[in-house]
Amino acid sequence: MRKHSLTYPLNKHVLQLPKVPLLSRLNFQSSSARVIANLFSRAVVALAGIVFVPIYIRLIGVESYGLVAFYGTLSGALIVLDLGLSTAISRQVAILNAQPDKKHDLRNLVFSVEIIYWAIALVVGLVVFFLANPIAVYWVKAKDLPVPVIEKAVRIMGLVFALQFPASIYNGVMIGLEKQIPNALATALSALVKAFGAVTVLLLIRPTIEWYFIWQAISVGLFTLFLRYLTKRYTASDQKAVFSKTQLQTVRNFAAGMMGISLITFFLGQADKIVVSKLVLLEFVGYYNLAFMLASMLTQIISPLQSVVFPRFATLVATNQQEALIRLYHKSCRWVAIVIFPVGFTLVFFAKEILFFWTKNPTLVEHTAPILQTFTVGTMCNCIMWMPYFFMLAKGNTRFTIYQNIIASVILVPLLFWWTGKYGAFGASLVWLCVNAGYIVFSLPLFHRLFMKGELFNWLKDDAALPLLSSGILLLGAKLLQTFFLTQSFNIFYFGALLSLAGVLYLFLIPELRKFCTALFLKK
Repeated sequence: MRKHSLTYPLNKHVLQLPKVPLLSRLNFQSSSARVIANLFSRAVVALAGIVFVPIYIRLIGVESYGLVAFYGTLSGALIVLDLGLSTAISRQVAILNAQPDKKHDLRNLVFSVEIIYWAIALVVGLVVFFLANPIAVYWVKAKDLPVPVIEKAVRIMGLVFALQFPASIYNGVMIGLEKQIPNALATALSALVKAFGAVTVLLLIRPTIEWYFIWQAISVGLFTLFLRYLTKRYTASDQKAVFSKTQLQTVRNFAAGMMGISLITFFLGQADKIVVSKLVLLEFVGYYNLAFMLASMLTQIISPLQSVVFPRFATLVATNQQEALIRLYHKSCRWVAIVIFPVGFTLVFFAKEILFFWTKNPTLVEHTAPILQTFTVGTMCNCIMWMPYFFMLAKGNTRFTIYQNIIASVILVPLLFWWTGKYGAFGASLVWLCVNAGYIVFSLPLFHRLFMKGELFNWLKDDAALPLLSSGILLLGAKLLQTFFLTQSFNIFYFGALLSLAGVLYLFLIPELRKFCTALFLKK
């Protein structure tokens, strides 16, 4: 997401490191430090997927990995049970945290919401457990995996979800408290523990899908309990926390709007994966998931901005600082564009090369590359809409997104069944592209007309144009060089050299990147 325009004042108590000039200039309480910490965390999560997924596939097979993709689909579908509370509590925690006399109200709010979350997690986990047989028999389509193996894996999935679901509320609280750094470090550590632990279990105990999910349940449970410990520590008060209907009512209306958004967004963001898991073979579910995971690197890269920008949006709205709000909006939009366009165009133009360097599997490359390219373009469009979305949420407006997604669902959900049935997994990726392209063509101009009148041209001119054109032209040029001069001898060395050349030119073309590098490395 986009970068924060305001920074926090220097903390006088930050440890000074005079012998290390670069470190001594860093303020670990600043917005920049929080963004960097979150970016590091997301990078670790993304790299864990990139590095370890091919290992999982070699150890348990593509079809078994399709069950991992199926769990992603299942958990994504069940996340609608979030009821909008994680985002609502983030907003309310930010408001209460700005008022020192509301410490006990804050603790009661957190305690009340976590009770609801754990109850939902328990019920849903049991439902998945008892529906494992019908899911294995009537939903999942496998060629070689026996039904009992699939059934057992689905039962463990229920346990994993039950332990994972409450983590979202603790993440929401940490974001609202602006404790992004400990939250980011915990997330990064959890990703590494899950990845290394899974490989260790598969190598030392047994390379089966059941043992993969057993380890996921253990590691996810430990992570959730650790986040709970952190939130209790940061929200501690002198009085004992109690279940408070009063505090729940403060987030009721906003949470109801968020629930509406979640239910409708489900059809747009998760229905494709559910339909794919039903209509295509488990092997192709794995290909689809790999493409989606790589394209989702874009959101992983910019998502650290969410935890910094959204609380600041909420604070500026609450204090009616309209000019600062607009500046923050444009600066965050600009940074989203600066980051996502070069990464996105790299995935689009070099999809086959990246997949082959990663997996060394020509069959996988053939089936996955077109899906990856389509997903990536759709994800770039999706990322562009993040800042308008969080701007509206900070203002407490959820109706715009609800109406927008209802219209998109009515038009595009039927296409999902048609195109998936006709074109397979690639057809489902086309739906993702159409949904998000529609947001750019229709929703973005309407958002500016309703909420930021007169700012659309500034957004086009100042926020999007230069990153879009410069990264697109540079990476298209790199692709043409590879096509006409390096086709036979192209390897990862040449690929890295081309990207490095494009990256250096891009750095010089983008003023913000030049200033950032100058401040980071040259300023004394």
